[in-house]
Amino acid sequence: MKQSASPRLVLFDLDNTLIDRAEVFRRWGSCFVAQRGLAPDELSWLIDQDNDGLTPKDAFFDAVRTRYAVSEDTAALVSAYHRDYPSFTVAPPAETMAALTELRSAGSRLAIVTNGPPMQEHVIDNAGLRGIVDAVCVSATVGLRKPDPLIFGLAAHACGVALDGAWMIGDSPTHDIAGAVASGIRSAWITRGRPWVETEYQPTLIADSVSKAVEGLLAFPSPT
Repeated sequence: MKQSASPRLVLFDLDNTLIDRAEVFRRWGSCFVAQRGLAPDELSWLIDQDNDGLTPKDAFFDAVRTRYAVSEDTAALVSAYHRDYPSFTVAPPAETMAALTELRSAGSRLAIVTNGPPMQEHVIDNAGLRGIVDAVCVSATVGLRKPDPLIFGLAAHACGVALDGAWMIGDSPTHDIAGAVASGIRSAWITRGRPWVETEYQPTLIADSVSKAVEGLLAFPSPT
C-alpha cells in the first residue's frame, strides 16, 4: 500500500521577508524625529545607525542619547521602542499573502521563524499573519536563535510534521540560509537587490520576492 505524502513544511523569516522591516523602522523613526523636534534629515542618521536592524538596541540608543542629549536612560528608550515599534507594522504585500494562501490550499504547513525580542509577537499579530500560519517561533520567546538547527526543528514539531523535506524562506544568508543548510533542508533566499556572495554554502533557490520563492518551491516534488 502506497504511503500518503506528508504535508510540506515551509518556514518563513519575518523581517524583510514577510514584511518590509525597513519601512516599519522608517515609520518609527519618522515619529521619533517628529516627537523629539529633530531636523527631518535626522531620519537618515537613525536608519544608518540601525543598520537594517543589526545594531543591538542598547548600542543604538546609546548613540541616540549621545547625539541628541536625550534625558532618558538607554533602558527606558529600549523599553519604549519595544512598546511602540509594533504599532508601525505594515501589512505584507498582497502577493505575499496570496502565496501563503496558495501554500495552505496545497496542504502545506507554515511557520514563522524569526530572531528578535518578544515584541515580534505583536508585529506578527499586527501584520495579520498569526491566523495564516500554523506556528510562530520568536527567538526571545522560545530561547533559540537562527541559525541554530534546533529552532527549525522546534517549528516543525509545533506544526506536527517532520523537518525532513522542509523549506526555509528568508533574506539573511547567515541566519536563514546557513540555518537551513545546517538543518539539512532546502532554502530560498530573498535578494532585496543584493548579489549572493557566500562561497561556503548556497540556497536552493534565489528569488526577489516571497511569491517568486513560493512559485519556485512548488515546482519541487513534495516530500513522501
